[in-house]
Amino acid sequence: MTHTDASHEERDAMIRAALAERGDSGVTPRHALFYFFGDDAALGDLNEVARRAGYLTRGSEDTLILETTMAVDEASFTPVSTMMQTWAAAFQLDYDGWECAVVTN
Repeated sequence: MTHTDASHEERDAMIRAALAERGDSGVTPRHALFYFFGDDAALGDLNEVARRAGYLTRGSEDTLILETTMAVDEASFTPVSTMMQTWAAAFQLDYDGWECAVVTN
């Protein structure tokens, strides 16, 4: 299955499963990145909203990456994942998912 065939919820669960296989429960806050693609003007609008929400942002012509430090266990992450999907829909952007570091204690 390619990532485009899975819902964001399924993809989030796959990332958490990969973390768990490496001994990471997701509860320790860590650097997380969220990827958006689309129209430059829409990315600029999202950039403004994301900065106001406390995210660091960086990007190029058709890409915006939001950065934060957070826990990625299901309870902590689900509302953030939902917000990213909502932002993508609101700004008519493609939300391509997220990544984070593996943290083991």
